[in-house]
Formats: sequence, C-alpha cells, structure tokens
Amino acid sequence: MKELEPDVEKISRLLAKKQEDFDRVMQANREIIREAGQTITLMHNNEVERAGEKLTAMGEMIKQLNKIDARFKYNTSQAYQEYAEAFIFHGIKTKKIIPPLKETGVDEEGYLMGLMDVVGELKREILESLRAEKIKEAEFYLDTMKAIYDSTRSLRFAEAVLGGFRKKQDVARIQIETAGSEILSFRNRR
Repeated sequence: MKELEPDVEKISRLLAKKQEDFDRVMQANREIIREAGQTITLMHNNEVERAGEKLTAMGEMIKQLNKIDARFKYNTSQAYQEYAEAFIFHGIKTKKIIPPLKETGVDEEGYLMGLMDVVGELKREILESLRAEKIKEAEFYLDTMKAIYDSTRSLRFAEAVLGGFRKKQDVARIQIETAGSEILSFRNRR
C-alpha cells in the first residue's frame, strides 16, 4: 500500500491549495456583499460621493475576485449580483442612465440579477420622492423601472440556466404596479 502515499500526498497538497483559494474567495464574497449593501444605503441617504468611493473600492475587489473564483462561481454569484445592483443604482441616481453590462465588470447572470434587484431600490426612491413632493423625480424612477422590466420581459430560461430570475421578474412587475398606484394616488390627493 506504500504506492498510494505519493498520490494521496499530492492530492492533499492540491486540495489544501483549493481550500486556501476557497477561503480567499469567500472572504472577498462576504466583503463585497456587505459593501454593496452599505453603498445602496448611502445612495438612499443621498451620500453619493461616499457611495462612489465604495463602488470604486468594490470594483477593485470584483476584479480580484474574477481572477480567483473560476472554480467557485456557484459560491460567488451573489457578490456579483449585489455589486451589479449597487453599480447600476448608482448610475441611475447620479447620471440618470442604466449602466451597460461591460461597465460593471460582472458576468451576464450577475448583471441581470442585479438589474432586477434595482427595481426594488427604485421603488423606494419613488416613495421618498413622493414624500418630498417631487412627482417628476418619482415618474423618472417609475419609467426606469418599466424600462428595466420591459427590456428583460422576453427572457425566459430554465431555472438551471438562470436560477431565480423568473421570480425576480415577477417581483419587479408587482413593484412596478404598486409604484404606479402610489404615484396615481399621490396625484389624486393633490
């Protein structure tokens, strides 16, 4: 049985390196998710400059994660999605545009999932705009929500191909309908 020892030792070294890589990936994953949440909160609080700084730092973290996560994509998809959501939301709030995929630095699935999650952030902005009696701003956010939904409405793929996307589409549709009702109700009260 001595002939097994070299193979087992080699496998052990490979797995130790894989474990080390996994630990690094998961640490970066947690940091990105936490930073994305903080960035979105800063955006809602109109602390745009600080949010931009966080996005820049997260962009570097995303680049590093892209280099080391090839074997762990399943575990990192949420980090890409959360970063995409924060990045897209920042673009909408600061430049009034929906940033394209190539600017985010994430993969297609992360971009689409983040894009759908932005709809919820925009609904929150609508409610804040209405509280401040900024109807035009609320309408801009509603139009942006609709543009996101309309551009992704035709995407219908199996759960194994784009897991969770259909549910996010359904949630986005409901959020758009309720946001539209909020704006209409606001107009009727005036």
